[in-house]
Amino acid sequence: MVPAPRRAERWIVLAAVFALVVWRSGVLVFWAQAQFDSDQAVIGLMAKHLIEGRAFPVFMYGQSYILGVQAWMAAPVFLLFGVSVPALKLPLLVINVVVALLLVRLLGREAGLRPGLAAIAAAPFILPAPGTTANLLEPSGGNLEPFLYVLLLWLLRRRPWICGLIFGFGFLQREFTVYGLAALVCIWAAEGELSKRAGWLRLGRLALAAAGVWIAVQGLRILSSAAGPGTSIADLAGAPNNLLELAMRTCVAPATLAKGTARLLTAHWPQLLGTAPYPLSDFSIESRMTQGLAWSWLLPAAAMMLALLRIPTADRAVNRRLAGSICGYLVLAGAFSAAGYVVGRCGELNFFTMRYELMSLLAIVAIGGWFLRVERSAALRRVWIAVVVCWTLLAATAHARLWHEYLTGPPVSAKGEVTRLLEAQGVRYGRADYWMAYYISFLTRERIILASSDFVRVRSYDAIVAQHADEAVTISRAACPGGRELVPHVYICP
Repeated sequence: MVPAPRRAERWIVLAAVFALVVWRSGVLVFWAQAQFDSDQAVIGLMAKHLIEGRAFPVFMYGQSYILGVQAWMAAPVFLLFGVSVPALKLPLLVINVVVALLLVRLLGREAGLRPGLAAIAAAPFILPAPGTTANLLEPSGGNLEPFLYVLLLWLLRRRPWICGLIFGFGFLQREFTVYGLAALVCIWAAEGELSKRAGWLRLGRLALAAAGVWIAVQGLRILSSAAGPGTSIADLAGAPNNLLELAMRTCVAPATLAKGTARLLTAHWPQLLGTAPYPLSDFSIESRMTQGLAWSWLLPAAAMMLALLRIPTADRAVNRRLAGSICGYLVLAGAFSAAGYVVGRCGELNFFTMRYELMSLLAIVAIGGWFLRVERSAALRRVWIAVVVCWTLLAATAHARLWHEYLTGPPVSAKGEVTRLLEAQGVRYGRADYWMAYYISFLTRERIILASSDFVRVRSYDAIVAQHADEAVTISRAACPGGRELVPHVYICP
């Protein structure tokens, strides 16, 4: 039996983790203007059309990949609380909490860490900087869900049929779930499972279950509203599926590996870990605040270097056991994520592709948990904890400043102001570029319908605007004859 003091510590730590995740997410969830764009708006429109019975979305509108899981999660929340940005993001907040709690529990159960130490190891996910937090709360396809799928694959690894269902479902939503399966296969191979008939049978059952999910979803796709209400799969003739899209987006060039690795170390990880000084607006957060400090990259670098230097000196039997536990599994999954990002992007790692590599956070969490389990020197453990706490406080400070800004004088987004002015002027129909059109259409709950003038997601908007051509307007980012400026650099044109 777990001693009563340890049980009390566990519940206190889990409550603290819950509170921290909600706190670091609060501004980005509950203030609609804080971080929202048309990609997220399309998911919101899918959920709205679903509860209204106007559409049956399977994949994201306008494409045949990124399973519409987020729209289906948001639909019941819309029924309960109404259609809004906070309601759209609420399921993702819940998943953030679940992943954080699972990390703490798994590190405690499999690495043998006390709850408090497990929470410190999991701090890079529990309390990341605002820029990374924004990525983990975006309903734009599946930045966050692979974290949950990877953990579920581990928890269900002894149940191949269910594990295969999770993998098939996760891969169809976001292909990065494959990093979890690759890590799992490596663990099985290292344990000798794949040298036995039973191991191959398990892997075969997993593959069959995943293939079954793939076939079932392709069948549902035929019945789907592929490009919004009143459309079918015929409206997406030639659109690539997950595998084709992955192949199209992958760029492998061995000559760029050195450049990509350098970018991973000097650009991507400082952005992801919140150490490089950046305005929050660079992460599409509506804010005048910044995150990170010059030279603060030394904090995570020192923590990881100390851990990586000390772990190999630990008892071999303990290390072998941890390598086959959640620690080894997450290190592999995170390493595959980082390697896939470098190899598959031809060295072009930037803000616009940051969401393609978020799971190295899991490797950092696992390395920290591994170190805390095997390090015998109390002094070195205290040093490591102090470094991680300082790094976490850096992120917490950025969140605190963001909270202060939104509580004392929340910024007004330019697109939000355009929306307000259009409603005030009685505009109902029009055209705009992609990043304006669906943002405004969702924010007004389709009281204003703007068809996209470039990248089309909702085909029915084109027909609706055409039917109201006599009253439709054009929202332009360039001055136009007979037009007037709504906000700086945004014009309403006849």
